[in-house]
Amino acid sequence: MITGGRLGARAVIVGAGIAGLAAAAALASFFETVEVFDKDELPDTPHPRKGVPQDLQVHILLKGGELALESLIPGTRSALLAGGATEVRQTEDVSIWERDAWHAARDLGHSQLMMSRPAFERVLRRQVLRLGNVAIRDRTPVEALPSNADLTVIATGRGDRLLAQVEVPETVLGIEVSYSSARFAKPAGFRGERRFIACIPQPPDDRYGLVCPVENDEWLITLCSRFDNRVPDDLDGFRACAEALPVPDIADRLREAVPLTPVRSYRIAEARWRHFDRSTGLPPRVLPIGDCISSFNPTFGQGMSVAAGHAVALRDVLAIWRGSLDGVAAAYLPRAAEVSRQAWALAAMVDLEYPRTAGERPPNFDKIVLGTEAMRRAAVLHPEVQLLRFEIGNLVKPDSAARSGPAARLVAREMARAGGRTRER
Repeated sequence: MITGGRLGARAVIVGAGIAGLAAAAALASFFETVEVFDKDELPDTPHPRKGVPQDLQVHILLKGGELALESLIPGTRSALLAGGATEVRQTEDVSIWERDAWHAARDLGHSQLMMSRPAFERVLRRQVLRLGNVAIRDRTPVEALPSNADLTVIATGRGDRLLAQVEVPETVLGIEVSYSSARFAKPAGFRGERRFIACIPQPPDDRYGLVCPVENDEWLITLCSRFDNRVPDDLDGFRACAEALPVPDIADRLREAVPLTPVRSYRIAEARWRHFDRSTGLPPRVLPIGDCISSFNPTFGQGMSVAAGHAVALRDVLAIWRGSLDGVAAAYLPRAAEVSRQAWALAAMVDLEYPRTAGERPPNFDKIVLGTEAMRRAAVLHPEVQLLRFEIGNLVKPDSAARSGPAARLVAREMARAGGRTRER
């Protein structure tokens, strides 16, 4: 929808993935036209494309990401459901085996929408085009920053080249994560099941598995590992890898599932956070978003939701902006950095528990690990802690919420108990 109070005539977005589409929604009310450029051909149907090499892997829209997209374009949740998304209730439809136990099965009052990455993009493209002043131009590579735009947003992801020459402080972790996925038709006994399953063993065990219900009553199944271990990309090896997980639930579903795609493998060597908010070299009126700022261990499923959070931060800055657009970056980048910070902290703390992960551990790392473990144990005992843990992990609430209030006191009590047990030993 178009409103008054324009800040400029033309905004340009480079990249038509989730970050670029969310940015278009954020900018549409503030510029006469918003043009989104992408080098790929963007299909009318939910098919994979070259520019998203991992788009056949599982992609999870965290609850915070869903709420952010709904804020940017009201009606997006309904559009995702109409587009085939599976609604997964927390935790009635969720089975998570973490470290040494299953999460408690309780009604947390939340649900998440799950579908394939190509289907997410298709729905969001349609939602963005309905805004009326957004144009998406596919098969149009952008080799240099536009000179005739009032504002430019770079949404070209991990492999961005347009801002590669800008000197930016970085935090980098050598995570060496590999994962393999395939899409499956469910066997007769599981048709209609909308259960999401995750198997997350205790570090240093580097195995990890996910079953994600997606559109057409199908599954996307992903198996992950780290460092020298690699998940096989043949079906028999993939199934054998699932059989070796500590719990049988994923292997049970894979045994008779019918593959609809080959097993496709992907590897991420590093998680990278580019601190643009600390840089002075960014060209005027040029803003990064999404994976251009921070790219995480993908097995945590944070990327789409962080990109949506960045877009909300940009929308909120523009809504109160009264000066030259030259100053927008200085207001937007710290807000975007805070979105990235919470997601980075959640993922990095797990990554750094693996001794072979390369990267600087904070001085109080052991204490942070103890606090995280205390919160996990408290969540088994107390529904309010389980809900808070979900909301922080899903970027619904800031992680500061874990430091005050009734749930925080329950976590502190569990930490004290753990300390007492340690002293007794």
